[in-house]
This record gives sequence, structure tokens and C-alpha cells, in this order.
Amino acid sequence: MTKLEINKPKFGELTQIATDLYWAHFELPFRLNHVNLFLMDTPKGFLILDAGLKSDHSEEHWKALINGPLKSKKFAGLLITHYHPDHIGMAGWLQNKLNIKCYTSEKELFTAKTFRSMPDDKYADIFRNVFVRAGMSEEDIIAKGPATRLYKNRVYELPEFEIIKSGHEIESNDGNWLVRTDSGHSPEHISLLDKKRQLYLSGDFLLPRISPNISDNFFDPLDDRLGGYFKYLNQIQVIGSDTKVFPCHDWPFIDGSKRAQDLIKHHNHRLSLILNELENRSITIMDSIEIIFDRKIGDEQMHFAIGEARAHLIHLDVTGKAKSETDDRGTVHYSCL
Repeated sequence: MTKLEINKPKFGELTQIATDLYWAHFELPFRLNHVNLFLMDTPKGFLILDAGLKSDHSEEHWKALINGPLKSKKFAGLLITHYHPDHIGMAGWLQNKLNIKCYTSEKELFTAKTFRSMPDDKYADIFRNVFVRAGMSEEDIIAKGPATRLYKNRVYELPEFEIIKSGHEIESNDGNWLVRTDSGHSPEHISLLDKKRQLYLSGDFLLPRISPNISDNFFDPLDDRLGGYFKYLNQIQVIGSDTKVFPCHDWPFIDGSKRAQDLIKHHNHRLSLILNELENRSITIMDSIEIIFDRKIGDEQMHFAIGEARAHLIHLDVTGKAKSETDDRGTVHYSCL
């Protein structure tokens, strides 16, 4: 993998990365402290790709862009790659501000609507169940619970969306982009490939520095999200080594096929670590966090770590390499077959 020497855009500015493609860089108040958004110039106007997190900073940044480099521009719409707040959070604000159509995939919209409309007590119950299922102590659940912020605090009221499906084509001024959807980091994540010009907007699925969080499905406990991500990583290698990859986090790069291979090795290594431990004892999801992570997990990141660990355990369960059993408390225990 080779980093492309393209300077990231400053606040209120856009960096042109192709004749009809622009990059904006928004700050985030998290450990992963930024998100990359993109704008595609099309015959119908600018198509915005992702909206950013609901925050004062995002609102100020969008106002600076709209009153600056985007002043007097026409807009073709807003396409959201997936339901996570740093991507969909400002969608409602942008729709109201620009009066534009919004697009995303069916499963991403379902998940966003479900979390955005969920009563606070039900939202809290979901995360309590996540912690109990993982084997977290009651004392730690009380301590860590408040760190799990409500989804709706980070996402404006959702606009109406039109559904976009895999295989859909988007015409830009100088190119043609093929939509693909994949499971892993989220249920039906959208990415866009201009095969002829060798340009790929990978969203959160192909990142240069880290693997995206592969989390379990809150609504389907046997959904093999890691299996979906393996499928994506194997298929996306067709982009080859020369395609320019523009991810939603970190920096643009080439050698995306090699990066996909490295990520396969990364997750297979984690699976092997868990299998080695299962040869000696039964483990919970909390046990597996200590096995696959080489750092201490803070309260803010704990539910992500639990999801990542459980995704690996689900994959072993679904593929017949481990078995699971739930105790009376609701904690899941994994062991060798």
C-alpha cells in the first residue's frame, strides 16, 4: 500500500482529487478524530457523499463550504454510505438547507431509522444486553453504561431517503461510477468504483491504517458480519494495484488489492488467537477482547471492542469451528467443538 501525496483540505476548503471529484475533511470529537467526505460534480450538479456528524463543528464547516467554494453551485443530492453518525448525522440538516434528495441502501436506512426513533430506555436496554451477553460484570456495566451515547444525540432527524441498490450507476461529468454494497462494518455499506479511470471511493470498508470496526448485528445475533467482510476483501482485489482509493478515514492510497490481502491476514490472525485459547478453555466475549487487542480499551471504545470480538466468535460459530452456549444470566460462552 502506497500513500498518495495529496494534501488534505483545510477547514472550509475542498481539494480537487479528480476532474469531477472533491475532498472535504471534517473533525470528529473521538479517538478517530476526523472523517473524509467527498463531492462529485455531475451533469445535474454536485452529489454530496456523506454528511458528517451532528455537531457545531460540522454545521460551521458546511456553512463555510456552502458560502465558499460551493457558493451558487447546484446540488444533485446527498448519498449516505452507511448509518453511522459520522456519516449520516448531518443528513437532515443538509436536506433542509439545500432542499436536495437523499439516497442510501435499504438496510442502512432501516438501522438508522430504528436507532434514531428508539426510546431512551429501549436504547439503554439494548446496550445493557450487549454488555451482559459479553460477560461484563454488573459493576462495570454501571460504570461504562453512560459512555454509550444515544444515537439520536449525534444524528439530526432523518430526511426522506430513496433506496439505492448494488449495481446502480452514477454518471459524473467525466466518469461512470458503479455502486456496490457490502456487509461487515455495517449491514449494506455503499462504495463507488469508476473502473475506467481507476478511482474507488471505499467509504469505511478499505482503510489504509486500520481495519474498520467489524461489529455484530444488534437485530440478528447470528449475522456473520466478519464473513461478509471477508467476502468483500476477496472481491475488491479486482481493483488491482493502480486504482486510487479514497477512504472516509485517513489518507488516499494505491495498492488497494494488497491492502485487502493484509486485512484478510489481520482478521485470520485474530481468529487463530481465539482458536488457540479455545483449545485450553471456554471463553466469553470479554475474555476474547484481552486476546485480540494489544491495548487497554477505554469506556468510550468498549462497545466497539465487544462488537469486534463477538463478530470473530460468531464467524467461528457459524463456520463450525466453535460452539456457543448461553447461561442463565444471558452471557454467551464459546468453546471448541
